[in-house]
Amino acid sequence: MRFRVISADNMAEYVSELRGQFSGAKFGCPSDRKPPLSDLGSALESGSEGVIQEFLAAYPYLIQYAVPDSGHHGIWAFPKQMIRPRGADGTSGLIPDFLIVTRSSLGYFWHVVELKRFDVQFGNRKGDGYSSEGSKALAQCNTYLAHFQNYIESVRSNVRIAELIQPKGAILLIGDSESESDAQRQCRSNFVRNNPKIDVVSYRRIINGLESDLRSNSTA
Repeated sequence: MRFRVISADNMAEYVSELRGQFSGAKFGCPSDRKPPLSDLGSALESGSEGVIQEFLAAYPYLIQYAVPDSGHHGIWAFPKQMIRPRGADGTSGLIPDFLIVTRSSLGYFWHVVELKRFDVQFGNRKGDGYSSEGSKALAQCNTYLAHFQNYIESVRSNVRIAELIQPKGAILLIGDSESESDAQRQCRSNFVRNNPKIDVVSYRRIINGLESDLRSNSTA
């Protein structure tokens, strides 16, 4: 294996190479300018999935805080890719919020990312089942993954991303763990434990990741 030494002198060139690695993707890396925590808060508290999606598209590195075992080397995000066009019979198309690529020492991994609002939780009020928003999101994630599994060549043609491979799974961003009841948190944890293909993540993970990075940068 050939190793490359990255120094302060060639870092900008290296990042530029990474940005161009996946044509059409929005690239984010640890050295990117981070948004103020208040700007992230405003997007999350807007009550709009569209506003959250646009904010994360503008700062794609934030998504990486929610990706398990990402390695935090960088992320390539493809917003709103139509993996299945609308059918002639009126069948709805499929457009996940993001297709993402992350890299670790084990290689490159693709995920589908679905966003729901910050002010709703995955579990219902009692925590003994899924909320209506959580159930809808799970159905969407399962539909995306099944379509990839059955029609990967068609998806690759539709999105025009030659490097696309089967996603490792789906990441569902929903709610705020600080506002979850113990029962709701247990409901989410139980689902993730028993369904390795779909990771249900609270936006609090992104908030905490950004807050930690901003704190580290201020003391560097």
